[in-house]
Amino acid sequence: MKIAKTYKYLIFDFDGTLNNTSPGIYATFTAVLTHFGVDVSKVDLSRHIGPPLSDSYTRLVGKERCDEAIALHKKVYDQTDALHNSFLYDGIRELLQELYDSRKYVMAIASSKFEPHAVESLRYHGLTNYFFAVYGQTDKRGFKKDVLRQLVEDCGWDKDKCLMIGDTLHDIEGARDCGIDAVAVTYGFGKRDELQNSHPIALVSSPKELSELLL
Repeated sequence: MKIAKTYKYLIFDFDGTLNNTSPGIYATFTAVLTHFGVDVSKVDLSRHIGPPLSDSYTRLVGKERCDEAIALHKKVYDQTDALHNSFLYDGIRELLQELYDSRKYVMAIASSKFEPHAVESLRYHGLTNYFFAVYGQTDKRGFKKDVLRQLVEDCGWDKDKCLMIGDTLHDIEGARDCGIDAVAVTYGFGKRDELQNSHPIALVSSPKELSELLL
């Protein structure tokens, strides 16, 4: 598999693409939803890794209680040390080192994760030095397209030279909304059929395949 175009900027999603954060995130959602009396057994939590918390909690507990749920989510996430209850996917550290050593790309993070949590997670896993910039969810930007657009604008990058790499429909569609090509990885939280139907430029099943595609 080869990429037809030449890219200069690689923009990675975080949760489900570099790092399996599901243990901490699922535990946090479970605690919050239980507090609001929601039957967690009937909720597909994987659907809520990717969208902004405002979108998820509006759907899960209602608009009136959304702000309260988000505040509780951040509190529980910090109190239970969920940030550290995660692990890199096999081959990710090697992938990033290969890409960094190639000097072919500039790399950045565009995540729907609360930005301070994304920054701290990268620091915890020793990945900070690989990335030129780290952008996440803030009060002013939530959806992936908002995070991605702000990152590219602030860095002054040519969208035609950017490539988004993510594991969910939100990543692929967010990139498309910004006029940016995207590669979908299938080892994260997204559904393979949804990813295929979103028409990324490539679909890869492992960090090794991603390395082969990019290098």
